[in-house]
Amino acid sequence: MNYKNYIFQCLLLFICESLILLLYSLFGGIIVASLGASGFILFVTPHTNSSRSRNLIGGYICGAIAGILFGVLHNKISALSFSGVDYVLIFVCAAASALATFLMVTTNFVHPPAAALALGLSADSECIKIAIAAIIGVIILCTTRYILKKYLKNLI
Repeated sequence: MNYKNYIFQCLLLFICESLILLLYSLFGGIIVASLGASGFILFVTPHTNSSRSRNLIGGYICGAIAGILFGVLHNKISALSFSGVDYVLIFVCAAASALATFLMVTTNFVHPPAAALALGLSADSECIKIAIAAIIGVIILCTTRYILKKYLKNLI
């Protein structure tokens, strides 16, 4: 085991995600949990197909499209709560995740955390703002990985 790379790459992930979260807090406190999983993929397995910038950015765009579509739909019909449980929200979130998955597999921009992004966006009234922030965040992660790729190793 090369603990030097473990420490370096995890520290790099910490720095990137701290920067992203700091930027989000300055623009309204947005936290996008899917970026944690994307950062893990980028900095733990930087030389695999799943960490290709094409897949991450394309996947996040697919997730953003699905999440915004169903987020706007949910905002329009959220008054249709039939009981104490928001059944509309349940089905809207599931549909957003499913559509994001469909878009990713049909376009070959496969990045599983982007399906989680779609699910989260569909449940949030600020879905467009959060989608833009998420795409900026994944671009920051991908750019950092691209610049430092020659120093990174697959840790697993």
